[in-house]
Parts: sequence; structure tokens; C-alpha cells
Amino acid sequence: MLSETSNPKYLEMAEKFRQDILSGVYQEGFRLPPDETIAKMYGINKRTVAAGMAQLVSEGLITRAPKRGSVVVRQKIIQRHSDMIGCVAPWGNDVYADMEAAISMQALKRGFYSFWLPGYLCSLGFANPDNKPFRQFLEYMINELPYGMILFGDRFFPYDLIERNLSKVGKLVFICYYVHTKELPANYVLIDFEAAAEKAVSCFVRNGHRKMTFLSAPIKTYKKYPRKTPQYYYHLALKNACAEMGIEYDEEIPNWLWESTPGDHAGIFQEIRKRKITAATLSFDAIVFSHYAEALRLNRISIPEDLSVIGMFDTTGEKGGLTSLNIQEKVIATTAAEMLFEDNREHRKIYIAPELIERRSVIKL
Repeated sequence: MLSETSNPKYLEMAEKFRQDILSGVYQEGFRLPPDETIAKMYGINKRTVAAGMAQLVSEGLITRAPKRGSVVVRQKIIQRHSDMIGCVAPWGNDVYADMEAAISMQALKRGFYSFWLPGYLCSLGFANPDNKPFRQFLEYMINELPYGMILFGDRFFPYDLIERNLSKVGKLVFICYYVHTKELPANYVLIDFEAAAEKAVSCFVRNGHRKMTFLSAPIKTYKKYPRKTPQYYYHLALKNACAEMGIEYDEEIPNWLWESTPGDHAGIFQEIRKRKITAATLSFDAIVFSHYAEALRLNRISIPEDLSVIGMFDTTGEKGGLTSLNIQEKVIATTAAEMLFEDNREHRKIYIAPELIERRSVIKL
């Protein structure tokens, strides 16, 4: 039986066959089971099966004819793809700029052109998944039949657009994060949070720290959007690494940050000092220079003299003087491009371990 969801049953059935066709379970020329057999398999009637198959016909994945039945023609839709690479990465800081440059260069070397969703639309869209311009522009990108797409898997990304249009998207690669509720037929180049946590905690242990926390929000799941955030997985990895290395991990601080507003941060830093926490990790280096900076000033806390901090995205570079875990964005981007253009159709996950960059200078706030 099909699962109980808000989607019509014919779309659920079509999605299952779509994924099997695109992932190579059903190859070019394969004849799908008769409608009667499919109806029994899924506990639906033949008219529902016919509606689902009509959807696959409209996407160019199968043909249907009397007596011949439903036959896979996946290659026909692949051959119609353009020489464009659709790319979506949120915001516009140095990390993503480096990724864009690396991906664009790899595409040009192969005679393809990368088309990036405008940064301001990404920011609005990831902050508000119901943002119409974001969805409309993404639909426009998909309807141009790109050779493939490279996507940053934010928790608010409108995955439904991708799921309904897998045949139009071509090859699919996720970079950095993927926080949807289910896997898609794609390749993945992801940050290795376990390796990042091990390096961060090891650094704190070497420097004599005995208690640390995680300055990041959110680590919980949204009520409306139950997908786990990247910060949540880093939080769990840090907690496990601390247990293995004998350092105390205070997980109350990130929980409070989740519930707090910028005006509450001063009190949270007072609590950090009261609890004798001397080390912390960040999800973004730049977070110190934005909404935490004023709270640090108010509490007369200097980094790393009073609170040793390790960032994740090396956004401030040497000028910031902050010890960081560089996610190796150029390596991630280059690997993603190679996976997109290679002939191998096997779907893989590759985890990139960030590099620890130790700096000794003090950040002046």
C-alpha cells in the first residue's frame, strides 16, 4: 500500500517509478509491469495507474501503446538536455563565491555554462520557503532542461520542485548539506561533521580546556519543517567527541540560543562565564562579528584569551585571527563538478573533512 500523504496516489506511484528509472533500476527499453499488476502491487485501481503513467509519459520517461505496454525511454529526455548547469547556493559570502568560481571554471572547461540563482532570491527563498519569486525562478531554471544541477541542500529548499521534475533536471549533485526527509537519485559531496568535531575537540584538549559549548542556532528542528539542520548534526558530533576525549560538553547553551533573541545574548555570555566554559565552536566564523559581537563587548570577553573559539566556515581569513575549520570549499566544488560530468551513473556520497587552521592572534572587538 502507498503511504498516507497529501499527494494524490497516482503521483506517489509515478514518483516510485520515476526514481527507479532515473537511478537505473529500469534501463532504456525495459517494459514495465502491466497496469493490472501495478494496481495490485500498490492497492489502487487501474485508472489511478493510468494517471500516474500519463505523468511519466509527459516527462519523457516512458512510452505507452496498446499491447506493447509501458516502455522506458529515459535516454530520449537525457538527450534533450541543454549545455547549462543550474546551480543554487545561498547568500554570497567568500565561501560560496569560491564555490561558484570553481564550479563555473570546471563547467567552462567542458563546454558548459553555469547558471546561478541570484543570491538575493536564494536568501529570501531559504528564509521563506513559500517565497513565490524564489520558486518561480527555480522552476524557470528547471524548465530550461539543464544538463544537471548542483544544489546546496538547505532545510528550506523546495525539494518538491526537484522531485516532480527529476527527468528535466538531469544529473543531480548536492554539496555541503542535504537535510531533506528522504534521499534523491543524486550524488553527494558533504561536510564530514564527525571529523570536524574530532579536530575541534582535540584542539581544545591540547590547549588544556575542560569544558566547551556550541555557539550556534538553531540546533533543534522547526515545528513546521521537521528536517534536521546542519547545526544539529554538528552538535551531536561535538557531544560524542567530547564524551570520547573526556571533556565536558555543555549542551544547555545551544538550547538557550535557539530560544533566545539577539538582546538575550549578553545574558548567555554571562552564563558561559559563570559555568566556567572556556571553549566554544561556531557554525560560521562571521557570527562573532555580527550579532554576538556586541554581547562579547558588554561582557568584556576577548577571544581567545577568555573564550577560545573555533569557527567552521573560514569566512574571515587571516585578518580575523580566529582558529577555524576550513570546509575546503574549492575541493567540495571541484569534486561536485567532477561527479556531475563523469560517465559513472552510480550514486555516491563523499564526505570532505575540514582542515584545522590554528591562529594565535587575538580578535579585537
